[in-house]
Amino acid sequence: MNTEYAVGNIRIRFESRARRRWFVALVYAVLALFVVNCTGQSRDWLAKHAPWYVCGLGVLIVALMIVFTWLTDDIRRRGDERETHRREHAYAVAYRVLGTFLVAALFATYFRGPNPITPLLSPSLRAFLMELPYMFLFDTGILYVTLPQAILLWTEPDMEEAQ
Repeated sequence: MNTEYAVGNIRIRFESRARRRWFVALVYAVLALFVVNCTGQSRDWLAKHAPWYVCGLGVLIVALMIVFTWLTDDIRRRGDERETHRREHAYAVAYRVLGTFLVAALFATYFRGPNPITPLLSPSLRAFLMELPYMFLFDTGILYVTLPQAILLWTEPDMEEAQ
């Protein structure tokens, strides 16, 4: 695992577990902000008033993802058995969570078809339930890309600082 990210004169150190956890929290907070602003009723407001806002969030997400994937290295690069086991465990835990999200998306499709519950709901709640399967699928795609690396960054112990 890389412990320092450098771009020009800017250096960000990730030796401590606390700093890596703050970074993982920042990545998921930005992704959650993007998902909330791109779904439901806020999509109409963004289309009219602030398309630069979505573009700015997109650029921030791309920048964070570059740092995020750089820190955890490439899964194809093999290290010692301990590192390989840790990576495989992170992927196994991540894919168990992804399976749960896919099953939730499958059950959420119930509200898209004719059913006895949907006509009784308010129009705003009905619109939310109609978009719920797509939200689950979009969230699953985001987690597929980021969750194994997040688990690795979150659980890795403190590292020695390079002198």
